[in-house]
Amino acid sequence: MVLENTPLNRVPKSRAAALQLQAREIIAFWRSLAQNKSALLFVLGICLLLAVPRALFNGYHYVEGLTVTLSQSTLDDGTWLTPHLYNLRWIERPTLLSWIISAISLPFGHVTPFTARLPVLLSLVAGILLVWRALRSVASAEAAIFGAVLVLACPIVMRYYVTAVADVPLAVVLFAAFLVWWNAHAKGPVSVARWAGIGALLAIAALLKGPQPVAYFLLGILIYAMLTSNWRLVPGLALAGMISAIPTAAWYALVFVPGDQQEWLRYTRLSSPGIATPRPFSNAVEFFLESFPASLLAVALLVANRTAPRESQRPNFVLALSCYTFACTFVILFWPAEVNPRYILPMVLPLCVLGGMAFDALAVARPALIAASIATVTCLIGYAVVQSAIGVLWKPAYIHTKITGQKIEAMIEKDPGPIYRTVWDAGMNELAYVPRRIMTIDRSAVQSVPKPAWIVVPTGEADALIARSAGHLTPKLALERATLLRWQ
Repeated sequence: MVLENTPLNRVPKSRAAALQLQAREIIAFWRSLAQNKSALLFVLGICLLLAVPRALFNGYHYVEGLTVTLSQSTLDDGTWLTPHLYNLRWIERPTLLSWIISAISLPFGHVTPFTARLPVLLSLVAGILLVWRALRSVASAEAAIFGAVLVLACPIVMRYYVTAVADVPLAVVLFAAFLVWWNAHAKGPVSVARWAGIGALLAIAALLKGPQPVAYFLLGILIYAMLTSNWRLVPGLALAGMISAIPTAAWYALVFVPGDQQEWLRYTRLSSPGIATPRPFSNAVEFFLESFPASLLAVALLVANRTAPRESQRPNFVLALSCYTFACTFVILFWPAEVNPRYILPMVLPLCVLGGMAFDALAVARPALIAASIATVTCLIGYAVVQSAIGVLWKPAYIHTKITGQKIEAMIEKDPGPIYRTVWDAGMNELAYVPRRIMTIDRSAVQSVPKPAWIVVPTGEADALIARSAGHLTPKLALERATLLRWQ
């Protein structure tokens, strides 16, 4: 009994109480900021601050060169229906994003980094607004702002703020389809017209990246229908699925040439060359970290089984949202192929909604968790702002691809000659900056090209080609995983 009254035994309790008090102060401070009428505009301003400098100054990276080349080839050769990489037919999947970029760039005659990234930037803004709007009906104003900020703080989103790939637009279109469905379903039976509209949105998603990602919506809502025994949803789902399949199926039929089916099977990872051993555990860890802290808050909300004060106005919202978020993601965990983290971007927006709901549901019961999440989000956004400022004031990210592209153009200007590459992805991001027609040729055709010429080959093949050229091939510039050769 004496020990229980000693100061040493009271210190942990007082320290815990102090931490709880600090956590509540952080939450109260967030509430005071988020309740301001201009809070949403402030979040959108941060979004533009993070995205616009990157869109203007960052060099092409990841597979942006693929998107840009498809768009530029469309402008140069009019290949709107059948995508081409310069002269190379590329029918892996529909390329709606490249078509949109081509349409935006049409008045200028060429694709610029900003026109290539503008659709993604606008999609990012739309995603923030969708998360905010979804939360306003089930959570407080400060929770809605928190969910909107979570979008910008997720590491996977940070890497794709304005990257010219279809994944962010795809995630936004799919989540828009979910909200269109839910807003109707929450009020009663979903009308045929609403299902048709959902099918149109899913058709856009399929044209962005092929039919597989549409499973995020179709599988998620089907699981929800099964769990709630709401079988009236199944005919509507079937209608939406059929409508979504029409444009994509028409595209596949119109571009089909015998033999294309092998490429389509490879792309969808349904043929043996694309099969690999599933890695569900490592995938799960990677997905969790890539969507942190939204993933942590979503898990905390579901495990705690608490509801936000206003959630009762829309029963089953968390269940429907969870089915949409996790059903297809669970399949991806076990998919027998190499999985890129960007494949789970459709999961991020609903996770941010769950994270926003966790703000209201756990702010009183778990203030330390919410306060730590606020601090984490603030640090992540602060880091992103600093990176964006560096991109303007000092050195843009991935600028080496732009510099290398300019060097290639200067070399060709000084010593004219056609430029070739032996594989479709050699110098992909660097050559996107070269305003010239580039031809893709087979390795066996290198000897027969007109001389003088410039040839871009994979780095591993350069030495062998030089050795066989009897001194006519000279390495001129190292590219990313490729080498520029001059044939005299």
